[in-house]
Parts: sequence; C-alpha cells; structure tokens
Amino acid sequence: MASYKNPQLRDKLAAEYVLGTLRGRARARFESLLRYDPALRRTVADWEARVTPLAAAASEITPPPRVWR
Repeated sequence: MASYKNPQLRDKLAAEYVLGTLRGRARARFESLLRYDPALRRTVADWEARVTPLAAAASEITPPPRVWR
C-alpha cells in the first residue's frame, strides 16, 4: 500500500484529481483524505490555480463529424 505521506505521491494524486484522470476507488479514497487533510487541500488548490488559467484560455471547438465515426 502506498504511503499518502510521500510528498511526490501527494502532488501526483492532486494533479490527477484536478485534471480528472483519478477515477474509481482511487478518487474516492483521495476525496476521503481531502476531508481530513488541510495540507492536501492546499496542494489541490495549488494545482487548480495552475490549471484553471489554461482551461480558461482554451476556446471551445466542435469536432468534425469524422471524429465520431
């Protein structure tokens, strides 16, 4: 079992959580940790601050029909 005290692991999981790539039981476990870990919540907030401007700068595009085939 991984140690959630490892700073590199915490940062990686926070990044995956913010990007939406942390799924299933791993996401549920991480959300459980967030409830009781203010430092982890700050790490998530830091990642959100980094990623949000990128998302805001991207314009919405409609994919061409061939993408859905």
